[in-house]
Amino acid sequence: MAKKATDAECEANYIKLRELFDKVVPDANRFTIVYGCGVDVGMMDYVVVRTTTYTYTSYIIGFDADSIEIVILPFDRDMESYGKPIYQKKSDIESAKMGWLSKEITIRDNRLPKKYIQFSVPATINEDEDQVAVVIKQETQHKQFVDFFKNKFAKK
Repeated sequence: MAKKATDAECEANYIKLRELFDKVVPDANRFTIVYGCGVDVGMMDYVVVRTTTYTYTSYIIGFDADSIEIVILPFDRDMESYGKPIYQKKSDIESAKMGWLSKEITIRDNRLPKKYIQFSVPATINEDEDQVAVVIKQETQHKQFVDFFKNKFAKK
């Protein structure tokens, strides 16, 4: 069983995410950020065996209610390396939905490598047995993101 992280540790990770986002994204101060995590499940069928692989990805999601824009910055769990920011404006995407039960976000856009991106935005993660996520406390930012997504960014 994993050790439960303290609120201070979770909040310190949020500050590190802000610093990374500010370093990578131009004009970053106009974005509120939240941590998001995604899981891709891959299956391969062989003659006798089926294998399943799970790929976990961490994202810093910046959102700006005024420009109705999201920036998704993939990064590794140690917060040392990162990928190229993905800019998404509501006017440019095909659809953006939040799952009813799972609260998983799906954004469809033909410009994305897999034509879509999926992630969830937890309010708090204070345990990570498998060491695949960042322990985080972002209750206020989570609420702001959900409100922004449902009322401004969602698109069918």
